[in-house]
Amino acid sequence: MTRNALVVDSDFFFVEFLAGLLEKRGYQVCKAYDGKQGIASLENGPYDILFADLVLPKVDGRQFFKVVRSRFEDRPFPIVALSGTLVEQMDDLDTIGADYFIAKGPIEKLGVHLNEFMAGLESQPGLPPTEKKILQTGGVFPRRDAMELLGSLEFYQAAVDCLGVGVLILDRDTRIINANAAALSIVDQSLVDLLNRPIWDAFPPNRSAELMSALKVTGRHCRSGPSAFFVGLKGRMLRAVVSPLCLNDLPSGWVVALEGASA
Repeated sequence: MTRNALVVDSDFFFVEFLAGLLEKRGYQVCKAYDGKQGIASLENGPYDILFADLVLPKVDGRQFFKVVRSRFEDRPFPIVALSGTLVEQMDDLDTIGADYFIAKGPIEKLGVHLNEFMAGLESQPGLPPTEKKILQTGGVFPRRDAMELLGSLEFYQAAVDCLGVGVLILDRDTRIINANAAALSIVDQSLVDLLNRPIWDAFPPNRSAELMSALKVTGRHCRSGPSAFFVGLKGRMLRAVVSPLCLNDLPSGWVVALEGASA
């Protein structure tokens, strides 16, 4: 019987390396290169094992793991966090949501280490780990630059969550890749439920035309100004402000702000 694996990592060559290792062990491998693609790939699940980096574009590893747990609550499978920043997060292993943790290291040593890990896992299928610990290839230690990066990411996410307006972040295909606490409260949904869903699912059907118009107007180039319209959501009248999201002066999505809520 064919076994299935999902590998999610932004590094194309690392995905190929890990996929090749798993294929030699008899797995059929599904590949994804960011957290959003990873969520879409869950449609092909459940899997026999899942590997994902913690630092992923669009939807980060922690949120991705939460979506996996939610989707396959009744059919769980091993989740392996395999990342170059695990050692810097040793104190937070219980909050990451994975079953196993492997620190990235030199490819040659990592290949041997992963084969040993898989052999042990396959010899005792279905047995969860008794404790959360990081499996290392040796010579791995916390790095100041990685710790500072993780701290900055947490700081900016906390700042967005503190905003008094709802914020929804959309990818180029108009699917939701992040939302702050205020937006989740307004639409009365969890982030796990919203991730990778079309923005239309968070808005009333009678405002679809206005939303589409705002996305078209603002999504053409980075110099586009915001477009706004009023919408009623969950008994509140809001002003929806749609602005282009640009990276390196190229359109990369949208930011939808929901402001001026009233009962």
